[in-house]
Amino acid sequence: MSALTEIYVDNVIRHLPEDSRPDIAAEITATIDDMVDARLGEGSGSSPDRTETIEREVLEELGDPVALSREYSNSPQHLIGPNSYPLYIWALRWVLPIVGLLAVLTNVVTTIALSPEARIGEIIGKSVGNTVIALLTAFAAITIIIALGDHGMDGGAAAAMRKRQPGKWTVDDLDRRDSRGRQIRAEAGLGLVFIIALATVPFIPTSLFYVEHLNDGETFINPGLGFGWLAGYWGFLALMAAVEVIRLTTASAAPALALISGLIDVAMAVFLTVALLTQQVLHPELTNTANTDVQQIIMVAAIWIITIWDQVSTWRIHRRNRR
Repeated sequence: MSALTEIYVDNVIRHLPEDSRPDIAAEITATIDDMVDARLGEGSGSSPDRTETIEREVLEELGDPVALSREYSNSPQHLIGPNSYPLYIWALRWVLPIVGLLAVLTNVVTTIALSPEARIGEIIGKSVGNTVIALLTAFAAITIIIALGDHGMDGGAAAAMRKRQPGKWTVDDLDRRDSRGRQIRAEAGLGLVFIIALATVPFIPTSLFYVEHLNDGETFINPGLGFGWLAGYWGFLALMAAVEVIRLTTASAAPALALISGLIDVAMAVFLTVALLTQQVLHPELTNTANTDVQQIIMVAAIWIITIWDQVSTWRIHRRNRR
């Protein structure tokens, strides 16, 4: 399979469910190869330039990969017709992020202005709630407007917009970015954000979650916990961050990285288990002394459930990215 065919197939399957991608990719690749071989057999030579020209002709005959992916999709679009669907997706991709950003900024500014002593928890709570409402409203408005236009109830506005869409699709319109690499980098970026959030846990005050009355607004972590335990905790997080940085910079799905990440996760779980069973990790005033043992068992069980789930998820992602 040539690089051009690989890019075309990638453009098709990136719009399809993950479990169906390998079979559909193999089918499309075989079809393209058969069409190219058949046309090469009709000529008098098979030079690289002629092969590339025929390959481009075959791909352009198959057409827009987005449209081809819809033929393989099992989710027909009845509310938004195929002619308006590209416009609909474009509107969602551009309008919703803008609406979300404006909603967050507006709510943050308003909350701070009306409540000079507003707490972070209050700001986050109001911003998230109102932003969700704004996004749902914008999504509904976009869907209704384009659906009405698609059914000829907008006085020809939808038809005018469709006329502005590009003409015949060509190979030059292919999105040549590596979708697999972008996905690996996106996952690594989210992993780094999560690791940074975990690193701040020892500093989070109970007032952030409105339970400061339990320990006078101190941290959730026992202030008397030895620095060695905190250093070990941050050390494991640093190792996790290093793996994510490698994935982010190289877009690599190498088995070695998945294995190293899994070993670090398990070692971290062992470390936290030992800490919880031998130290007073949580602030003493946040624990019920009568049921301390039960609380420790619940926390240890939660740590290992999360670790096992993360291992399963990591290897599933690894298998997907190696296809």
